[in-house]
Amino acid sequence: MPIGAGFEKCDEITDGTVLHMKGTTRRYNPQAPTRAELDIMKEKAETLGRTGAKLKESLERLRVLQDHIRIMEKEGKGASEINDLIREFSEVRAKALQYLHYLIIQRAAMGFRRHANVQRIV
Repeated sequence: MPIGAGFEKCDEITDGTVLHMKGTTRRYNPQAPTRAELDIMKEKAETLGRTGAKLKESLERLRVLQDHIRIMEKEGKGASEINDLIREFSEVRAKALQYLHYLIIQRAAMGFRRHANVQRIV
């Protein structure tokens, strides 16, 4: 739909094109985002937030697993129990790296070009 679709021009134009739609008067700003563009921006932001939350959860889980592994090593627990935790740690780390990758893609889609600070967290 072209910008301004559904609007009709008024006879009277002041400092900007005044448009009518459903009995209301609005000023048309060609630089203002359309409703569809706003919806897309909102979805990008929500997706970025969800991905960031998943990354945060993964990082928190990694810290907990690391602490458990250290405690079990100090207590002299069996190698198989520790190996199970190490295996889980590796799986969670792989997911965290995947979420980091998704986060960087989402940031790039939103126009962010530098990701060094984000990459340092993992």
